[in-house]
Amino acid sequence: MARSFMRILSVAIPATVFLCGSGVSGADRQAYDLLPANTQAAVWVRDGEELVDRWHQTQLAKLAADDAVAPFFETRKNEIRDRLMQAGWRLKIQPEDLADYATGQIALAWTTKQDAPLKPYATILLADVDDDPPTNARMMAEFEKQLASDKTSKKTEQYQGIAITQYRLPPRPGELMQQDSYFAIVHGLLLISDDEAMIRDLIDRALNPEQSRASALSSDEAFVESRRLAGIDQRGQIEYFVRPLGFARVIRAMSGNRSKSSSDIIAILENQGFAAIQAVAGQLVLGSERTDIEHSGFVYAKHPLPKSAAVLDFPNEVPKHLPSFVTERIATFVATSWNAQDAFWKIEGLVDDFAGTRGVFDEMIQGLKHDPDGPQIDIAVDVIPNLSNDIFALTDNKPGPADVDSRRNLIAIRVKDTAKMQKVLDDAMKIEPDAERVEINGHHIWKVVHREDASVEDLGDFSEFGDFGDFEAPGEEEAQEPEPWLSSFALAVHGGYLMFSSHMEMIEEAIEQMDTSPVSPLLSHTDYQRARSALHEIFGDPDACAWQVVRSDLAYRVQYELFRHGKLRESQSMLATLLDRLLKDEEVREKNQVIEGSDLPEFDYIKKFLQPGATIVRTTPHGWSFGSVLLSPKYQVATELKEAAIDTARISDSTVESKR
Repeated sequence: MARSFMRILSVAIPATVFLCGSGVSGADRQAYDLLPANTQAAVWVRDGEELVDRWHQTQLAKLAADDAVAPFFETRKNEIRDRLMQAGWRLKIQPEDLADYATGQIALAWTTKQDAPLKPYATILLADVDDDPPTNARMMAEFEKQLASDKTSKKTEQYQGIAITQYRLPPRPGELMQQDSYFAIVHGLLLISDDEAMIRDLIDRALNPEQSRASALSSDEAFVESRRLAGIDQRGQIEYFVRPLGFARVIRAMSGNRSKSSSDIIAILENQGFAAIQAVAGQLVLGSERTDIEHSGFVYAKHPLPKSAAVLDFPNEVPKHLPSFVTERIATFVATSWNAQDAFWKIEGLVDDFAGTRGVFDEMIQGLKHDPDGPQIDIAVDVIPNLSNDIFALTDNKPGPADVDSRRNLIAIRVKDTAKMQKVLDDAMKIEPDAERVEINGHHIWKVVHREDASVEDLGDFSEFGDFGDFEAPGEEEAQEPEPWLSSFALAVHGGYLMFSSHMEMIEEAIEQMDTSPVSPLLSHTDYQRARSALHEIFGDPDACAWQVVRSDLAYRVQYELFRHGKLRESQSMLATLLDRLLKDEEVREKNQVIEGSDLPEFDYIKKFLQPGATIVRTTPHGWSFGSVLLSPKYQVATELKEAAIDTARISDSTVESKR
C-alpha cells in the first residue's frame, strides 16, 4: 500500500470529479463525529487499504501503472504536491506519507474560523494509526525528517495530557505569514492541523466524543440531510461533503487571490439566493464488476430557491432519445430540461449585481426592443415563448492532429415555431456588422467573426489578445466599444432547433445528418449503448432533468494532447470562455500550464484504457440527485435494453411533440 496513495489522490479523485459508515475503530472514532460543525468540506476514506485494493481493480489504475505512464507521476510528484498545496492543502504531510502507518480511516477537511481576518480557515487531517508509542515515534521521526529539509523550527507542548508538536515552516514565495503545522496522537488517532486552536479542539473532541458530538459535523442538519438524500450506504470507498459557497471562500482565502474587478463573485451569488444550495454530499464506489467508478450524490437546497437562484429550474422532462442531428463523431452529449419560460427572467438580479447597477438587465431587454439601431426584437414576445425546455449540448473534435482549434461545441434548443425563430435570428444578424450569411445546400447559416479578431477560428483561443481593457489611454474608456463576448461563432435555425456552435462546420454536419436520417447514427455505437444501459441498470429509468454520455476515447483526446505539448490553457470550453470574459478575474484566470506533460505517451497509446461514462440528474423537492458511472471493460449492454433504446430513438424529431 505504501506507494499507492499518491496515485490515488492525483488520479482517482480528480478523475471522478471529471466524470466521488462506520469507522474502523468504532462509531465514537468516526471522522464526522470529530470534525467541527463549521467544516466547509471533507473527504473521508473509510479504509485506506480497501481503497487501494479496489483502486487496483480499475482501468485508471492500470493506466497509472503502465510503464509508459508511471514515470510521469514519479517525476512530477513534487509538481502535483504543489498543485495540491495551491488547491488548499497546506499541511505539507500528504496521505501518501501515512501509507505505512494508517490502519483505517483517513479524513481531509477544511473549516472556517471566526474573527481571524489574516487566516480565516483551518485545514485538518485525521487518520487511524496504531495505538503503539514506539511505532508512532518512528512515524513522527519520519515526518520530522521530511519537514527538516524546509528549515522548519520545532516546539512541543502538553495539552490535556497529550503532546502537541508544532512545526513552523518559512513563508511560501509571495506570502508574509509563516506556516504552522500541529501534530498530536490521541489513543491511536493522528490529528494534524495548521491551526493551534483547531488542534486543541480536535484533542478535546477525541478525548470526549460523546460530549462534543452535538457540535460536530455529524450533527449538522445540512450534513445529515444531504447524506440521507444521497443514499450514502457505506458501500463507497470515498465519501465527501461540501458547502459550495463556504468552501469557495476557504479556497479564495488560501490562494491569497483577490478579484481585480469591482464584483465579489461569492458575495453576489450569496446575495442572489445561491446560499440556499447548502451542501453537496456523495460517495464513490471503485472497482466493481460493472463499473470502475460509480459516483452518486445529492445537491441539497432549500426550496423554493430565492431571487436569481430560481434560474436553476430543471423539470424532470428531459427527452430520453437522441435527436437526429447528432452525428456519430460526437464525443460528449448532454440533454437538459430547463424551464426557459419562467427561469430566464430570474437572471435579472444576477446580471444587475455583476454590472454593479440596478436596471441593467431591463435596459438590455428594452434596448433590444426599442433601439432604432438595434434588431428591435421583443424578447418577451418573440423569443422566450418560442423556446421549449429541451436543450442539447454536444462536443466533438476535428480529425487530424490535436491543436487549440480542434475542439468543437454545439448547443441546440428545440423551438416551437421554426419560421418565427428564423425571422428573429435574421433580424438580429442583419444589424451585426461582423455577421455573414452563408448559403449551404439550400440552408443558410450566420457566421460571426469579429473584425478585430478575424484571425481567430476557435472560441477557446484568446491568449494572443491578453487582458482586454488593460491598455486604454486616459479618457478613452467611454469611446471604446464593449469587448465581444465571443470572438467567433455560428448560428442557424433548422428542423425545429436553434443551433449555436463554435464552428460553422459543426452546424453544417448537424443539418446534413438531420436531413439524411430520422435516427442518429450514434445510437448504434456500442460505447453509447453501454453507457445508457449502465445508467438504466444502476440508477433506474424514471424521468430526469438531465443526462450525459461521455465517449472517453474521443472526449479527452484534444485536451490530453494539448497538455502533452504545454498548450492546455490555450484551449477552453465555450462555457469557460464566457466565464473568462464575464469575470476578468485572477481567481479564475490562469494562463500558464503548471505541470509539464511532455513525457507522456501519445493519446492513441492510452485510449485503450479509457471506458465510456454517463451521468443522470433528477430534480427533487429538496434539490437534485445525481449519479454517474465510468464503466468497467467487463460491462456489456443488456440486449433488451439495447432494443428498447433503438425503438425509442426511431421517433423522428419532426414528429416529437414536446410537452415542454
